[in-house]
Amino acid sequence: MYYGFPETTAEMTDYLKDILRGRQPPQSLVDENIRKLNLIGGKTPSTAIVKKIGEKLRDRMTSEGFNVYLLTKHYKPSLKDARGMIKEEDVYEAPLFPIYSKQIFDEYFLTLENALGKRHFHRITNIGFSTGLIEYYKQRIGEQKKLLVFSAHSIPIRGYDPYPSLISSASRMIAGDREYINIYHSQGPFAKSWLGPYPDYCISYARRRGFNEVILSPIGFLYEHIEILYDLDWDLKHKMESNGLKYSRIPSPNDDDAVIDAIADSIGGESFPAS
Repeated sequence: MYYGFPETTAEMTDYLKDILRGRQPPQSLVDENIRKLNLIGGKTPSTAIVKKIGEKLRDRMTSEGFNVYLLTKHYKPSLKDARGMIKEEDVYEAPLFPIYSKQIFDEYFLTLENALGKRHFHRITNIGFSTGLIEYYKQRIGEQKKLLVFSAHSIPIRGYDPYPSLISSASRMIAGDREYINIYHSQGPFAKSWLGPYPDYCISYARRRGFNEVILSPIGFLYEHIEILYDLDWDLKHKMESNGLKYSRIPSPNDDDAVIDAIADSIGGESFPAS
């Protein structure tokens, strides 16, 4: 299960309308999303990457007796279409996010479970704590002279959610003794307060601590999409460079074997300790 994003700008209005629960999006919101898309080359690679993940999982799991479906929250095919697609009684639900957030994950789980009715559901969470994915980042964090910044998608502040604590745990596991900070980005317009610190924090921190280079590690994401390619690689990068800082980023795992192994192992019953 994944968020989804339109493959063409012509679909942007309908996509945003779905996010707004049927309300017509203001033209300014449509234009802003199209502007961001154009700045990263006119399209996002996320749909193609997720399809590759699906193909590799099918190759891995078919021999184990599993069928693999890809469903989106706000695109097509939708989680709401699951009833007409999924006939199996045992359903393993795997949101394509590495770290559990109650707000994020429960919307996926409940939407699918309501669509399918009475089945045997198995919820998969925290694949980002798999040995393979932790090692993926460890091997790429690079030199000590760069400030290491772990990033994740922000969430609205609405009561307790284990998400920031889990992000911190994953960061510590990857960084070891290395100095690092956490930031949260892609805050939306539809909540009063959002989880921080916001991206600009890493600029003031780097300057205060004497770092000239910053390396971003987006551990809150499995694959490349607009909220990395624009919010980090375009917006934050330009802000850093205007403040005299060098920006670099660790590539997302995408369809790396570490991602496929983590999902497959979870389906096989392995759990990953979040510490």
